[in-house]
Amino acid sequence: MLEPELTLRDLLHRAAKNYPDNEAVVDSVSRYTYAELLDKVQRMAKLLHTLGVRKGDRVALLMPPSVSHAVALFGTIELGAIPCALHVRESEATLVAILQRLSARVLVFDGAYEDMAGILEAKSSSLTGLVRAVSAITPVVEQIQESIPVIPWCLNRYELDFEPMPIKADDTAVIALSSGTTGIPKGVMHTHRTLVASGRCGSYYMLANEQACTLNIFSTAFIGWYNCTLPFLYGASKIVYLSQWNPQLYLQTMQREKASVCFLVPTMWRMLLREQPENYDLSSLKRVGYAGEPMDIATMSQIREKICSQVINTYGTTETGSWGGCTVMLPEDYTNNDKMASVGKPAMDVEVRVIRPGGATEETLPAGEEGEVIFSGPSVANQLWEQPELARRIFVGRWWRSGDMGVMDEDGYLYLSGRIDDMIISGGINVLPGQVEEVVLSHPAVSECVVIGIPDEKWGQKITAFVICKELVTTKELEEHVNQSALSGYKRPREFRFVDELPRGNTGKVSRKLLRDQVMASAIQQSTDGNNNEKS
Repeated sequence: MLEPELTLRDLLHRAAKNYPDNEAVVDSVSRYTYAELLDKVQRMAKLLHTLGVRKGDRVALLMPPSVSHAVALFGTIELGAIPCALHVRESEATLVAILQRLSARVLVFDGAYEDMAGILEAKSSSLTGLVRAVSAITPVVEQIQESIPVIPWCLNRYELDFEPMPIKADDTAVIALSSGTTGIPKGVMHTHRTLVASGRCGSYYMLANEQACTLNIFSTAFIGWYNCTLPFLYGASKIVYLSQWNPQLYLQTMQREKASVCFLVPTMWRMLLREQPENYDLSSLKRVGYAGEPMDIATMSQIREKICSQVINTYGTTETGSWGGCTVMLPEDYTNNDKMASVGKPAMDVEVRVIRPGGATEETLPAGEEGEVIFSGPSVANQLWEQPELARRIFVGRWWRSGDMGVMDEDGYLYLSGRIDDMIISGGINVLPGQVEEVVLSHPAVSECVVIGIPDEKWGQKITAFVICKELVTTKELEEHVNQSALSGYKRPREFRFVDELPRGNTGKVSRKLLRDQVMASAIQQSTDGNNNEKS
């Protein structure tokens, strides 16, 4: 039964009351029990209050995953203000635009990003205060501005000597930025209700209880950070933060901290497997998981054999809050090889439909028919910060329109086939690139492949495969490989282009949108150069 009035503030207070001596958050700088974490969080709330932050104000966080970040975020929530984690790799112009849209009152920044913090302070008219933080990646400096408080070292000077304003379940708890490839990322407004629901649902799938321990390496600006924090806060578990990705350090930390649950993207799992995980004591692991991109059978087999036999997969997004708005593949689902390509069934209390693309939410398609995937569930958001018009387009009643294309089979398993925006219309026929990429990737010489449609006089769009190879291969060999597959003739690439790298978005995943933009920009430049040559 969902606890409708519980807030994120309540989750921390409950854990500190019931399990005060349980280890709560850990990194190479700090290690706090739940009682100690609550104390630091309340002192952080007082610090922010002295800087003029009040209930409903926005506090921006430019920080890696760390104990300091957790203290800053939950200190903001303790005060009733609204935290928003910024992506540390975002451009200066985008960060300035985000701060202006948020009208952020205070910026909490890790010392590793001090130069950027100075730029943002100078260019953001709404900022009235800065707080510096320390983590594993903070450089050691001799001179620190005394006018800027430094957490956690300064927190002993502050004591929460007032009662923070009350907060309700439907108050905005967090603004989570979507991982867009162009323009300013959307600010998804999650309430205490939606994030508590995500923590509650996630605690079940992540086996999060007072004995559990997890490692969180995910960027603080992405929903993955919340997915690997809130379930364990709900369960009064131990959360170990790593401020930067290092597969060997990750394995060492898993062994030292006796991690019980770990969650990574497939690319990270592949890197981890190259570090001979069988040489580490990982016997404490009870479950591991992945999300973000497909997992190949070979990698899955190695994870089961060398790391942990219990593997789960989820499909959720910033807008869905994930655990209470996702699909899940459980370990037992992988016993059927026919389901390996699936992203699972709807999680508890979640409803997923496949509808006619662009159609009404009631226009559900039959099993096996491809359409747009939509979500409804207790952690699904329904509003965007300062973008109500866009919110009305993607949030319809209790439903969120994902923009993803997929198929639901007779057993209720969902299979993703690509983005509506990625649809290629070649010769008047719709082609999604995912199936084409899968065939090209099955060639042993190919390590990465992205398929897009390029404007073409004959076909409207020409199906073009951009390929990174790990060994020499010719266009003719790839064509023969594709022709021998079961891929329909109209879906086969008309052109192969060999490249050394592919553009990636903020999440690290290859971006078809960025690739299309690059190709179009190159075509325009070539056309301009050609015209100039003719004139000369």
